[in-house]
Amino acid sequence: MHRFTKDQAPDCGVCRFKANCFFSKLDAQAQKTWSSLRLARKLTGEEEIYSESQQPQGVYIVCKGRVKIFSTDAKGQQLITWIRHPGETFGHIALFSENEYYCNSRAMGETILSFVDKKKLQDFLENHPKTYSLFLHKIATEMRVLQLKLKDTAYKPARSKVARALLNAISYKSKDTTTPAIHGLKRTEIAEITGLALETVVRTLAELEKRHIIKRETKAIKILDYPTLVRVADPHAKK
Repeated sequence: MHRFTKDQAPDCGVCRFKANCFFSKLDAQAQKTWSSLRLARKLTGEEEIYSESQQPQGVYIVCKGRVKIFSTDAKGQQLITWIRHPGETFGHIALFSENEYYCNSRAMGETILSFVDKKKLQDFLENHPKTYSLFLHKIATEMRVLQLKLKDTAYKPARSKVARALLNAISYKSKDTTTPAIHGLKRTEIAEITGLALETVVRTLAELEKRHIIKRETKAIKILDYPTLVRVADPHAKK
């Protein structure tokens, strides 16, 4: 990982995304050690991080920007499994299972990644064994999310799938504002996340806009009626 360097690693202590990162759950000594291990680099949009069948060399943390994790079929069609946001770790499942990657990962726009290699991570876990429970909780939570995704794929209508994809893609800066927004998410990527045809996604977005739930702009989608979009995403949720 020669392209990752120490001098590019952001300071975790002042990171505005640290509340989303497992770094915030470490004790003071473990935080200090973790900060000393990290390397980092800046990536451009669509730059490859790793590809299917490669052997994992360590774990990654999104410090800024976003990363998509996806599979590609024989026809070149993509299915996005995850979009990793700032503060989130990825690559850990393949690393801990001691298998090659089953998917690909690329940056979505300008992105800063941190990286800790396999040997340093193993030493860190041995010296700070309480961290094992954090990774176990993360893996268990992700397995639950995947189960829910499979359930949604089987039973939810197209509009609910699109609504959920939009809610999950709300930008960090706009989360607590009156008009949350999604930036840099293409219609093709919504199709890849939901498993829907592009035509279905386009039609569903137009329907949501007609109902004044969202407003599409050149480089963003604004959510005008957040409570309604939540209900569309999960119409059978308990009130």
